[in-house]
Amino acid sequence: MEKLPSFLLIPLLAASALAQQTSQPDQLIPAAVPVDASGRFIVDDEAYEKQAGQATEQLAKDGKLVCYTAVAKTAPPSHPETAVARLAEKTLSPTELAEVLRKSTVALGLRYQEPKSKKWRFMIGATAFAVAPGVFSTSLHVMTLDPSVMREAQAVAVTSEGAVFPVTGVLAASDRADTCLVSVPGLDLPPLPIRPGVRTGEPVWCMSHPDGFTYMFTSGQVARISRERWDEKHEPALRIEVTAEYCPGSSGGALVDSAGNVVGQVSSINNYDGFSSGDGKSVNGIVSARTCTASEEILALTRPGPNESVPLPTPTPKPKSRHRPSGGGEEKSR
Repeated sequence: MEKLPSFLLIPLLAASALAQQTSQPDQLIPAAVPVDASGRFIVDDEAYEKQAGQATEQLAKDGKLVCYTAVAKTAPPSHPETAVARLAEKTLSPTELAEVLRKSTVALGLRYQEPKSKKWRFMIGATAFAVAPGVFSTSLHVMTLDPSVMREAQAVAVTSEGAVFPVTGVLAASDRADTCLVSVPGLDLPPLPIRPGVRTGEPVWCMSHPDGFTYMFTSGQVARISRERWDEKHEPALRIEVTAEYCPGSSGGALVDSAGNVVGQVSSINNYDGFSSGDGKSVNGIVSARTCTASEEILALTRPGPNESVPLPTPTPKPKSRHRPSGGGEEKSR
């Protein structure tokens, strides 16, 4: 594989691997079951994805799925107020946090059409979390088409128990900040409170589905808080970099504090590979920064205001990082 240019923004983090083709429903296998008296949550990834794929295919046959093309064209010009949960104050143990996050987090399944063969396939592609009844937050790039990977796509929300609900539209969107609120009618999970003002050094926890490993719970700290300029016409987006581990498939996952309040949302990984030192000598190495959309950007979408348009199809990405040289490309994967 050709080496990517220095300071290249590597993938926005929806899952990248091609999924296996969905089959006709035969027997639904329980996706996760407690195996002892303590009620531990144990997930079978293969069974979980198979069950979700079968249910999604049936929803497609019933005409209940909405294509991304329609979603992008019908996204409203402005968004109304969305009531959010009150901030939580009680500090939770990591075990309690994991349970809170699991009950409010869904996997986003993508039923997508290959660009050349036009075959429909399915994969667990990203993450979302509950903001209000029937309203979930995720990364906007999850809800956009990448023509190199898919001709068309449809999204479903899959609960930790394996229940599948169609994602029917984008309610509020910010391309600048890579975040959106989507509508999932009928799915009422406990909403996570959203807290602004996180500070460098605070411990944080994340639940997401990296590369199909569903409901992965990781921890770290806020490494820094930054602003990222999209272009000269928009205000720079507020970002936070964290040390919590995640990878493609984690896009849209909630980043929370010790009480379970959302302080950020997984967006991307920035890999800085090779640079020149002050004396002009080349320095080799890779520094990874895991970048999240700050909660202030999500909160802005819960208040009345104009929507940024949902890209269709995904346009040629614009330079987003001040460290990235002009003319550099971007590789986006789902």
